[in-house]
Amino acid sequence: MLKKLCSLFVLGSLTLSGLALAQEFNTAEVQRSTLGSSTRYDGHIEAINNTMMAAQVAGVVKNIYVQAGATVKAGDKLLEIEASQALQQQQAAQAQVDATRAQLNALTNELQRQRELHKQNYLSQGAIERTEAQYKATQAQLKAQQAQVAAARTQTGFFIIRAPYNGIVIDVPANPGDMAMPGTPLLSLFDPNALRVTTSVPATSVPTALHKDQVRIFLGEEALNIASVQPLPTADPFTHSVRVRIQLDADNPPLFPGQQVKVHVPNAIVANRLFIPLEAVVRRAELTGVYVLSQQQRPILRQVRLGTITGDTVEVLSGLSEGEHVILDQYAASKE
Repeated sequence: MLKKLCSLFVLGSLTLSGLALAQEFNTAEVQRSTLGSSTRYDGHIEAINNTMMAAQVAGVVKNIYVQAGATVKAGDKLLEIEASQALQQQQAAQAQVDATRAQLNALTNELQRQRELHKQNYLSQGAIERTEAQYKATQAQLKAQQAQVAAARTQTGFFIIRAPYNGIVIDVPANPGDMAMPGTPLLSLFDPNALRVTTSVPATSVPTALHKDQVRIFLGEEALNIASVQPLPTADPFTHSVRVRIQLDADNPPLFPGQQVKVHVPNAIVANRLFIPLEAVVRRAELTGVYVLSQQQRPILRQVRLGTITGDTVEVLSGLSEGEHVILDQYAASKE
């Protein structure tokens, strides 16, 4: 990992000359950097389309056609609720439509016949107007009944649960014979081709412009491809953090909601910051320090205050000066 730090640190070895107890130390020079850094945050994968399918009508669960882990396509039948009563109501409404349509056809023929008689002065205008009024009333009645049939057909459709999109079934808590009520969860599914990563970043650490090329996501050791990055425009008043949503490309390996990932988000570029290798840091109880090579080439343990960790390096806020050398081998330094 130190190869990445060649532009930031000067690594070397200093040897005590003329001393019987000469000791060689691997060291790194404390230098300033104007490079932008990034911070690692914990995140998790979630589905953009994650749907809990619930009942819209009351009834007994009749058939379940899928199980957890099944792949489904949009429109596939997932679950069916007993709909005998709803079907009977739909058939009754349809029968009324058929009867009214037959009555309307008879009135149409009657009206045509009366108009022919009126032309021959065998029928008064008032008789025709009464038949026309009856025709219009029957026509309106037919439209109302057709609307009732459409409503009954829609209501009947609620008894069959279909997949709203291509997806994978997460869970099926319902069982055949269960009584389903409106709002009762029956099954859940998600779209595996529309996933995103969500993480929380301190509000003060979110760059003003955040591009997808600046963010990196790792699932274990594997980097994931990113489609877009969207910081939400509000901060949590209790944690003072901003949620960042990172949409993933569809060409990533198979992923599932809930998987934990590491998200590397860039910090703002700040000039003249001191960095040292993370391996040089010594932690003993409440003490955080480093071994510094003195002018006499002797290791001295010095307390430091550290800042942001960036990869294999850490920012030094106080306790060191530019040009000093910190010892990387803590064990060797502690023996002196």
